[in-house]
Amino acid sequence: MSEQEEDFAALFAASEKARKFSRGQMVEGTIVAIGPKVAFIDIGGKGEAELDVAELKDDEGDITANVGDRITAKVVSTSGGITVSRKGVRNAATQRELEDAFQNGMAVEGKVIQEVKGGYEVRVAGERGFCPFSQMDVMRAANPAIYVGQVYPFRIIEYNNGGKDIVLSRRKLLEAQQRAEAEQVRKSIVPGAVLDGRVTSVLDFGAFVELGGGIQGLVHVSEMSWTRVPSARSEEHTSELQSRGLISYAVFCLKKK
Repeated sequence: MSEQEEDFAALFAASEKARKFSRGQMVEGTIVAIGPKVAFIDIGGKGEAELDVAELKDDEGDITANVGDRITAKVVSTSGGITVSRKGVRNAATQRELEDAFQNGMAVEGKVIQEVKGGYEVRVAGERGFCPFSQMDVMRAANPAIYVGQVYPFRIIEYNNGGKDIVLSRRKLLEAQQRAEAEQVRKSIVPGAVLDGRVTSVLDFGAFVELGGGIQGLVHVSEMSWTRVPSARSEEHTSELQSRGLISYAVFCLKKK
């Protein structure tokens, strides 16, 4: 067979395959190759459909798919072969996933892009979301910029206008985690138990100790030394605590009444 005949046979085969599909048709396929400009998608049959590689990239220009991944796309051309596109399709699939996460209270991963009025812009699955300052952490940070550029799990607390308005909360997840930790700590709080703790503040009458899960205990000044201490915040006693490393971390035994 001559080269011209081979070219004609290839065009004829592509034409025959294309007849099985129509413009606007939704298809599912597997990525079989990713080139510099075009990705090839196996959608059944003896040939592959072509997809612009740009549609596999995120906002930063990084390819987010791999060979072997399954995708859903729409046929945009059947002339000389099949060309597909994820435009609109990808967005619709993403919106369904986000709506499901909202309905079921599931966590979604998001990247904090920048500070905006009242909070932060967060990218979740390529979509723009908003996290108020009050919902970023359990306690308001002195420097709000420390969260920018970080990736965190969030909970979707509002999902309106078909996903155009997405409000996120990291605080909800942190509080749920804190409650779970607190439950474990409470089980260990019994008279005579020896617990690890972190001294959070020292006052005249004693020291407050973080035991985990947001639970704090008070060590009375009379229990902080073998000898009587007039004030837990006295320079001499504070210096002693610091020299032992107890200002930040200590081991405590719960007193029996």
